[in-house]
Amino acid sequence: MVGGAWLAVHLPAIEAAARHARRALGRHAPFGVIYFMDKALGTFGAQFLQPIRGGLPDLLKAARAKNPAVRGFAELSFEQQTDVLRGMEQTPFFGAVRFLTVAGMFGDPSYGGNQDRIGWQLIGFDGGHAHQPPFGYYDANQR
Repeated sequence: MVGGAWLAVHLPAIEAAARHARRALGRHAPFGVIYFMDKALGTFGAQFLQPIRGGLPDLLKAARAKNPAVRGFAELSFEQQTDVLRGMEQTPFFGAVRFLTVAGMFGDPSYGGNQDRIGWQLIGFDGGHAHQPPFGYYDANQR
């Protein structure tokens, strides 16, 4: 119920962030989730800005601990990146980045995230907003 109330209060700002991402997509800008996150941090997701800013130096420090020759996290191998992120999973930084990434990746494409519905394709979602329960499967033993 609290989550629903939070969503209801912040829905206009979430839609604004999604419109911003949609405009970036219309300009054929790459990285739609990044644009969604950028706009979100200036609107409904402003509470995530401080944990992200505070966590970026820690991310760089952890990246350089894995490989002192890198200038940043993106230069690490996939395995090294995974190790660094596993070490940060319980931090406010990771939680904020994860939430915004998921919102930008799996949100309704009409709002600018989920470019070409790729997020939905990855999870097998057809875009329908109302589904019938699979009657007969879970209630087969009930008479």
